[in-house]
Amino acid sequence: MCGHSQSLSREEIVKNIALDVGFSLVGIASLEPDARANDIYANWIAAGMHGDMAYLERHEPLRADATSLLPGARSAVCVALNYYQGVEREQRSMDGSDGRGRFSVYVHGEDYHAVMSRMLAELERRIRIAFPDTATRACCDIQPISDRSMALRSGIAWLGKNTNVISPQFGSWIFLGEVLTTLELEADEPLETLCGKCTRCIDACPTGALDTPFVLDARKCISYLTIEKRGEIEPELASKIGIDVYGCDTCQSVCPFNRVATASLVFHREDRSPLIDMTIDDLAAISDDEFRDKTAGSAIRRAKAEGMRRNARMLRNG
Repeated sequence: MCGHSQSLSREEIVKNIALDVGFSLVGIASLEPDARANDIYANWIAAGMHGDMAYLERHEPLRADATSLLPGARSAVCVALNYYQGVEREQRSMDGSDGRGRFSVYVHGEDYHAVMSRMLAELERRIRIAFPDTATRACCDIQPISDRSMALRSGIAWLGKNTNVISPQFGSWIFLGEVLTTLELEADEPLETLCGKCTRCIDACPTGALDTPFVLDARKCISYLTIEKRGEIEPELASKIGIDVYGCDTCQSVCPFNRVATASLVFHREDRSPLIDMTIDDLAAISDDEFRDKTAGSAIRRAKAEGMRRNARMLRNG
């Protein structure tokens, strides 16, 4: 180990590195397959609740065992990054009277994939310097691993009834990632859910996507409908979407545990796509080229130009 006090444990060293890189939270998870979690996921897929996201079905065998991504992996260094911005309060109060639609808070800044990738790469680099004989593999969102399951196992958050992970320090406004490593580290204890009898997220969901606590029916979820779904949205669901043109934060905005939210040190509204400030009429007519230009460096590009036009037309005609 280089540059670290010999009095620190391996777990303390990697956690200190993660926090020094700039992550908001860090915990350690073991990588033994979780039969119960795998069964829950398999049943969710079998019920068709993943909608058109066929990649989730294709990746199911890989998700069942994290060592498929890094042979010999023993532990996961799980991290979270706070992305909350005060814009959430502004978004919550929007009524569409200014001709604009609402965009989920997480896209009011630089594309989180780029930010997390840079920070995870730095975390990997420093872990390998501290422990030269270890192998690592960074994961965040696009790899066939459940970032949510890893976060729960590492004790940095618990599972909310809205299926978001909730941390005591930052609520649910967090991005998740992990570094798999062949380094053997002692795992942290998971947290117990504190949701209790609260059903605010379930009651607030406009489309009933959360009617079963701790289970999300993506086929009804506004985030899925406005971002992932291709083709037209069923009229009975479209009529319930309101002014959400990209994503939905309703179940997070009503969550009592998000009262602890503090502004992100990494994500800033000044870095957001100019697309967010366009009117619904302009979005409904946006060209492929303009969409591409205005979503450079933004996660909004995931919806694609035709999806954005569809969403805007739906809101305009609703």
